[in-house]
Amino acid sequence: MTQTVGSSGSIPAPRRRADKTGSLRQLFTSKRKTTLTREEAETEILSLFKSRRPYWYSVIGRKLPDLYVEDVLGQVGVRIAADFKKYDASTVKDFNAYIAKTCIRCAVDQLRRHRTEAEALKNGTTQRCMGLPETATDPDLTDLMAAQEGYLRVRVVMDDVLTDRQHTIYVLRHVMELNSRDIGEALDIKAPLVRKDLQAAQKILGSDEVRQRLRDVLGEGR
Repeated sequence: MTQTVGSSGSIPAPRRRADKTGSLRQLFTSKRKTTLTREEAETEILSLFKSRRPYWYSVIGRKLPDLYVEDVLGQVGVRIAADFKKYDASTVKDFNAYIAKTCIRCAVDQLRRHRTEAEALKNGTTQRCMGLPETATDPDLTDLMAAQEGYLRVRVVMDDVLTDRQHTIYVLRHVMELNSRDIGEALDIKAPLVRKDLQAAQKILGSDEVRQRLRDVLGEGR
């Protein structure tokens, strides 16, 4: 007969030895951080930022295409340095969480810049996206610039046949190479709605009449 642990006459269940490693490590880390000077805290934060670079790269990469990640990492370093001037680094409770949040903030700021630049490109107020990444490899830059140049030649037609949002989404997707999730975050709409607008735009641009107009425009540019 199965006996219930803790009932009369039962064999006491063996006590599991408490694993204090995590709690001790947490206590040690917390205690160590609270006793750091401002300069020591700054040094440790910068050390973590450098030593865990691949991880921070992946954090930013969840928000942006690889093409832009290196530039945003540079922006993170600049923002951390600016924070050091404004705040006492020794008051930061979790260094890793602070760096991660800074990475995310910089990535979101970049998405917002993409939106602004897409609007400018779409409206003809600029002939080149300001967000071209400075640290991208030559092939990446060549592809991106080619996409922008190709778009500039057909912009008038697209502006005529697409809705304003469809046009903006098209630029963010096919010129700036953002995915649906990134575009949704940049425009503050849901990713499924982004995909729906993209499909609608593709259908319009794929119609015989619009395709002929695009061919005519591209033919004039040759």
